[in-house]
Amino acid sequence: MTGKKMKVLIGMSGGVDSSASAYLLKEQGYEVIGGTMLLSPTDTPEKYSDAVEVCRILDIEHMFFDFRDYFKKTIIENFKNEYLAGRTPNPCVLCNSTIKWKKLFEEAEKLGCDRLSMGHYATIKNENNEYFLKRGKDPKKDQSYFLYGIDKNILPKILFPLDGMIKADVRDICDKAGFSISRKKESMEICFILNDDYKSFLLDNFPEFKTIGSGDILLNTGEKQKNKHEGYPFYTIGQRKGLGGGYLTPMFVSSIDKENNKVIISERKGLDTRTVKVKQLNWLKDEIVDEVKCIAKIRYNSPGQSCIAKRTGKNSLKLIFDENVFAVTPGQSAVLYDGDYVIGGGIIQ
Repeated sequence: MTGKKMKVLIGMSGGVDSSASAYLLKEQGYEVIGGTMLLSPTDTPEKYSDAVEVCRILDIEHMFFDFRDYFKKTIIENFKNEYLAGRTPNPCVLCNSTIKWKKLFEEAEKLGCDRLSMGHYATIKNENNEYFLKRGKDPKKDQSYFLYGIDKNILPKILFPLDGMIKADVRDICDKAGFSISRKKESMEICFILNDDYKSFLLDNFPEFKTIGSGDILLNTGEKQKNKHEGYPFYTIGQRKGLGGGYLTPMFVSSIDKENNKVIISERKGLDTRTVKVKQLNWLKDEIVDEVKCIAKIRYNSPGQSCIAKRTGKNSLKLIFDENVFAVTPGQSAVLYDGDYVIGGGIIQ
């Protein structure tokens, strides 16, 4: 890199991924600023002392960005409303599109940064000055699913230093850099939900959930069961726990009737389908105008399955899978792939 250094703002949590990314960016000759976002209402600067320490070791500037109020109005409000509607939201997808790659991007521009970076496992591909999002090398860590909702126009401004790496590589980088966090355990939970207990979070923070109460459990044939559920928002499609005992075969939540506070259950085969409706679309590759064969993931930890994506309206698709998919969950995201390229995606209806 010659001439004036390009300036990069990198989102830093104090974990191994963002710390290794900051190290790599500096090694590559960028002027690096570490930026830590305060998001959850319980976030404090002290919580992110590891990020501050990494920046000190790297001798780069560190800044805090207080997005707690905005996060509450957008991510947490959506989280509440989706559960009240009988759906199961994915706050990490929404956070990426509205906070990390929008709100923080705006801050990067204010600072005069040329690029914005994160420690995500994903790839930005430049082909003849057209930019695309691709899966990361490590299939266990690939985070392209969470990124489908970002604005295509900012792809040229994104840097993913961990492109082409696996987790072991990243820990080795942190060891080499002398970071004490090289063996730090990573959190797999939603950042604002303690102990992965979203039920307690909703009950403790929103009084409307306390008024819903228990209700009937019905078989998908309409037969009322002796067991009661604890309130429809606390159940999700495919769930087995919390249904009570006494069933001859394993039973799963197959649908939710929020209007009547009922939970409908069935055997596993009752949750199989080949068609999925998707709305609130965002495109990162060629927009589907008619129909196309592709791979679709209906949840993050699935490998994806072959389907035909058929356009059904200005902002809607129907996915017709080659084989059955299990426990399609309204509120979750369906993400479409052309090989390793992310075509786009939307919210399952």
